[in-house]
Amino acid sequence: MSDSSTLLPPAVTEKEILDQVMKDPRELPDPGNGPDRTIRLLQMSIQIEQVVEARYLRVGRAFTYGPIRRLFEEYAAEVRDHARILSRHLRDHEAGRSAARQGGRRRRPRAAEGPAILTPHSLYDSFDEAFRAAERAIVFHRRAAEHVEDRYLRKFLDVLAHDHGFHLDILGHLLADIRDREMHLTPGRKLAPVEVPWVAAIFEGVVPPWRRDQESEVTPNRWFINYM
Repeated sequence: MSDSSTLLPPAVTEKEILDQVMKDPRELPDPGNGPDRTIRLLQMSIQIEQVVEARYLRVGRAFTYGPIRRLFEEYAAEVRDHARILSRHLRDHEAGRSAARQGGRRRRPRAAEGPAILTPHSLYDSFDEAFRAAERAIVFHRRAAEHVEDRYLRKFLDVLAHDHGFHLDILGHLLADIRDREMHLTPGRKLAPVEVPWVAAIFEGVVPPWRRDQESEVTPNRWFINYM
């Protein structure tokens, strides 16, 4: 069996990762057997989760308001856990163990690179980048679930898509709430003030008003910004 580390060379930039994961899994070069394709899909899933994590951290660290920072940090931590669990699935394949050690090992959380977020416009741009990455993760995980044989992995990929959808629901309402608010730079070069009481209430177990109605529906009508 071929070395799995040669199946997907490490991407140099986030854009290259996102371009790779937007390919339909059916279009990926197939070495000729199921396990190698599964390894490739797992590697790509891990990479996009790491991109989403980094972009969440980049946005969250621009705020002085603690609950918003915590919200992005917690979502980033959830996404990091996604990558860790995907790495476990990768290690289940003998040819994927070396790739799992390289790409999925625990690492210090790191925000995405980019210019400092010092204006509302740059904040909205960083939000936009995070949305794009999360939406692409949803598309890819759903496609990938159709091309793996392991039913537990298929289920987990569906769970990942659902988790990203939940994040987008909350963050989309957050963006709508803070857009066009007056902001200024603090001495620490952070944007302030942007206080959103319902974000703080989430950590007290309070369900946001728009989700109360959704949770009572059989099929929730989820909010997305569609860039695709």
